[in-house]
Amino acid sequence: ITYEHVRDFLFHPSRRGIEGKTYKEVLKTELLRWHPDKFDSLVSSKMREGHWPPTKEAAGLVARYVMQLLSETRSM
Repeated sequence: ITYEHVRDFLFHPSRRGIEGKTYKEVLKTELLRWHPDKFDSLVSSKMREGHWPPTKEAAGLVARYVMQLLSETRSM
């Protein structure tokens, strides 16, 4: 998972749900989706034993990249 891949995925022209939304609106929605507390509560109970630690780590990485993208929009 890289910063560039996350950015490209979030703003891919074929991605549903982003039509008519600003860059900042998309990032705020994604920030809520990937927030560690929310992600943990929605996903952890559905994971097989042993799969949760790497999944949680990957979700944390995505959340950090979304925060980085959002902070970059604030500095524009």
